Amino acid sequence: MAGAFKFSIRFQTKCISLPCRSHPMTFEIEELINRIKTTANEAASADEICSGLSQLGRLYKCVDEILNSSSTKLLMAREENKKWVDEFVDESVKCLDICGSMSDMLAVIKEHNRELLSALRRRKGELSFRNSIMKYNCFRKKMKKDIRFLVGGLKQVDNMIKNGGGGSVVVDHSDNYHLSAVIRAVIGVSEMTILVFESLLRFFCVPVSKPNKWSLVMSKLMHKGIVGCEEQQENGMENEFARTDASLRILCKYGINSSEMGNVQIAQCRLDGLGQQIERMEGGLECIFRCLVQARVSLLNIMSQ
Repeated sequence: MAGAFKFSIRFQTKCISLPCRSHPMTFEIEELINRIKTTANEAASADEICSGLSQLGRLYKCVDEILNSSSTKLLMAREENKKWVDEFVDESVKCLDICGSMSDMLAVIKEHNRELLSALRRRKGELSFRNSIMKYNCFRKKMKKDIRFLVGGLKQVDNMIKNGGGGSVVVDHSDNYHLSAVIRAVIGVSEMTILVFESLLRFFCVPVSKPNKWSLVMSKLMHKGIVGCEEQQENGMENEFARTDASLRILCKYGINSSEMGNVQIAQCRLDGLGQQIERMEGGLECIFRCLVQARVSLLNIMSQ
């Protein structure tokens, strides 16, 4: 693929450093946030993306533990704090929608993966294989549009964080260290959710050169398309998804009944490997979805007090 690809998200929160005297979990939250930033920003392989999803799941559990502490509930239930709690609830709903859509996308990818493997293993014939490839390519075109929609959703959450979500709450007094830690922790988990989600979308997208605006990201996604996989192969920057695509293109070019039987075996191996990684990603997203639901429940319980 041409160039290096990164969704650019410029968070405007001043600092995610958490006051150490507020809650024993704040140190672990800060450590996880720093780890996720490193992992997700550089994530290129399926293993790295799965690692980011796992770390994000742990981050949510830490934040939820703070949200359900008695001291947090008392502070956040105050009338002056309910506005930003409500904003965080809205963010969680949007993230739930995006997470669900990404899970649906992975499920369809897995379905096409299995169909292609079946066509190769059973050797149903050239026509059957090419029909499977045609359906797969149609899905890939639709997937580009779906990713464009999801990128727009992530931008909306990003704007919600910048324009609200506790960003205007200033808590500096020593008596309010705990409230400050809670606000920063919830902002941090929202930001890291965007970062991890966009790393997964990046895995399925064509890299572009140094984008620094969301509009540029979406424009490149629409115009570059899947063909960039060939350029990515030349630049030695492929991931599992791109390598599988490259194997399928070779089979389309030479046919599954050609003398180059090694091409069929390579494609089978790569489809198998990609299928296993997709299942891992599905499991990671399912965990995040449950965490998002739990976080929303915790916030709603606080608001109802």
